[in-house]
Amino acid sequence: MSVQLLQANQDVNDARANIFQALGDPTRLRIFQALVEAGEPLNVTTLCERTDCEPNLVSHHLQCLKNCQLVDAERDGRKQFYEVSRPEAVEMVKLADDCIRQNIESVLGCGIVTDDE
Repeated sequence: MSVQLLQANQDVNDARANIFQALGDPTRLRIFQALVEAGEPLNVTTLCERTDCEPNLVSHHLQCLKNCQLVDAERDGRKQFYEVSRPEAVEMVKLADDCIRQNIESVLGCGIVTDDE
């Protein structure tokens, strides 16, 4: 398998870790998935309804996703509407889903990951 990865250095590895951490939080993943499934921009109120989360929590997690440029925000009057900005991030989640489909028990049972939390 031949893949073109960025040259590994501290900045690249830190940026990779940040992207994975941004998508590594269950609440951010729920928000991200709600945006993917909607296929259209959503505001915080709608995201709260779809994720069963409080507005402050949704706003906080959207700021992280926005800072990592995984979502875009556009103001319409007093409301901000968010949408997925990086189709590559959707592909990463799809690849994770492929790994999960093949061995969910092993993924959930990884003691190293669960011990870090």
